[in-house]
Amino acid sequence: MCYALIKFNSMNDVYSFIDIINQFPGDYEIIDGHHVINAKSLLNILSMNLSNPLKLILDSEHADDIL
Repeated sequence: MCYALIKFNSMNDVYSFIDIINQFPGDYEIIDGHHVINAKSLLNILSMNLSNPLKLILDSEHADDIL
């Protein structure tokens, strides 16, 4: 399991992130305060406050490839 802080500066960043993360099997979550969402879901990500950095949890053997 690996953690990373991520920040989306534009909608293109969100779309690129979704495209990349969906190429890899595994469980990926984003945490913002008390909210935990599936990091592979565009709608879930868009429901978050994207003005602040978010904590990405990568539970996959491909974590190094993604980061």
